[in-house]
Amino acid sequence: MNVEDSSLAAIRRITRAAEVHSRTLFRDHRLTAPQLALLKEVARQGPAPIGALAKATYIGAPTVTGVVDRLERQGLVARVRTPADRRQVLIALTPAGKRMLGRNPSPLPAGFRARLSELPKSEQRRLCAALERVAAMMDREEIPQPTR
Repeated sequence: MNVEDSSLAAIRRITRAAEVHSRTLFRDHRLTAPQLALLKEVARQGPAPIGALAKATYIGAPTVTGVVDRLERQGLVARVRTPADRRQVLIALTPAGKRMLGRNPSPLPAGFRARLSELPKSEQRRLCAALERVAAMMDREEIPQPTR
């Protein structure tokens, strides 16, 4: 197998594993992976506008809006207006959202987290750097947007 085929096969395996874990995450916590990513980001940043959340999570702003709508219906986040500018809407965690994160759902499968933590720190950093390079190379591609 050449390097392109090997790379594609590895990316497909990673994607498949992420999809399987996403189903487990939903079964156990009633959260999708993007919902969990947004909850964790709101917890990290504090109340934030949708654009900032989209940028930080690498999820498109229109998709973030839909994810926030679903999280809001579940009572996990709330849209709040800033006192300084009532036109600006921030997304904030609710007490239920904090409780959900307190249950510590993980965006990564437990087995992967365990094996990753067993690697020496230097190897963890190299692996992360390699994944970042792959993501950056893929980001540079012109990916056509689906037509509706």
